[in-house]
Amino acid sequence: MSPKTLLPDFAVAVSQMAVEAATTAYPTDYIVEHILKLSNYLINLAGTCNLFGKPELDIYSPSLSTLFDRLQKKQVGPSLLPHGFLTAERIHGRIYERADEEATDRPLADYEDIYYALVARMQEMHQLLNLRIDSGFNVASEDISEGGPSIAELHNSLSEYWNVLNNPSCGKALDDAIREARLESLRHELVHQVREKNMKAEEAHEQLSQLYSSDVYNGILGLNFVQDWAPPMIGAYLESKYRRMLDLEKEEAVVKARLSRRQAKMKTMREALAAKSAEEKLIARRHARNNARRAAPICDVDYEVSRPTKATPVGSEDATKSTGAEPNTNNMYHSTGKASMQHSPEHQAQLHPGHHYEEHTAAYYNQPIEDIIAHQEMLKAAAQWQVKEQRVSEYSEYLRARASQGAQHRIEASQSSVSSGSSFGPPPPGYVLGPFHHPDMDYSQYEKF
Repeated sequence: MSPKTLLPDFAVAVSQMAVEAATTAYPTDYIVEHILKLSNYLINLAGTCNLFGKPELDIYSPSLSTLFDRLQKKQVGPSLLPHGFLTAERIHGRIYERADEEATDRPLADYEDIYYALVARMQEMHQLLNLRIDSGFNVASEDISEGGPSIAELHNSLSEYWNVLNNPSCGKALDDAIREARLESLRHELVHQVREKNMKAEEAHEQLSQLYSSDVYNGILGLNFVQDWAPPMIGAYLESKYRRMLDLEKEEAVVKARLSRRQAKMKTMREALAAKSAEEKLIARRHARNNARRAAPICDVDYEVSRPTKATPVGSEDATKSTGAEPNTNNMYHSTGKASMQHSPEHQAQLHPGHHYEEHTAAYYNQPIEDIIAHQEMLKAAAQWQVKEQRVSEYSEYLRARASQGAQHRIEASQSSVSSGSSFGPPPPGYVLGPFHHPDMDYSQYEKF
């Protein structure tokens, strides 16, 4: 075959005269098998081979791919009733109807439209291949794709399917199936009219008896013979037949998609609000814990109160002995830090406000709020008890200091009496004179226990 030799034409398409003259009909399973196999092959070929243009992607266009998918999804085609019986409600309700059978078990009449689409697609592919060969882009011996058949082999395969689908026996089977399906639709319509009380039962029985007469049967439209139709004309016929139904399905799909997006948006908003609410609760709980920590009194957890040291008199013991003067209690009191404002627990607490160790802060976050409040009450009681204990300790130290001063005076008096020849001996062990009270000393701060 020379490069410029075109592919031979397909055989003549089936005609109405040939179908009426046919005496036999192909079985339904045989026709369905060829239609499904050829449809699946041509759809896959459009996705792997670039010789026939881009595949049709509009699912709301009555292309071969769309009609094949509708069969697989058990969707039904437009109603077979005359237009006078169809209302807007019934046309809209048709898009929700589904067949009970799988694609291989569907009635042969359900394959009418995909039959037209296959015939148009094979004619279109034949024209495109001849156009590419005539233009010099391809030759008949060239492969259509990597690992695929050649253009000549593809044409031979398509010719075999064409001969099966355009055989008068196949045409007769399709024509009879379509006529019977239309008659069955009319019978169901008569039953529907009686149920809706739009027609009397007697009238319905009279019309049913006429449906299967030869005159009515021959007047029913069967298979459309498209042997003289170009592929665009077949496409236009399918478009006019499916347009209203596909438009309604598209509107329903848009509404469902909008509803789905709205539900997804509302779900996202609810999740965001729930996360925000949880975060706000966590922040409020943290603020409550922080406020509780700030309100708690600062005690030994926050600082260590320095214990008072034993008071020592100002100046050396020798200087006191030599002078015999009374020690300066004011200076001694200041030096030991007992009543100094700079060394008092209250003043120490003010020096470090809000200071906490990290381990105690971590413990606050790990404890529930009831435990935190109980812990704060315990800390408050401990702080009050520590202040009281501190004051008792200070007062005890003060009394010891005064006793030491009294003992020292007593020793000095004993030494002076011995030197003067007094008959009284030294005082018994443990004997201490009463503390010396300064007339200007204020003891009210040690009475607040």
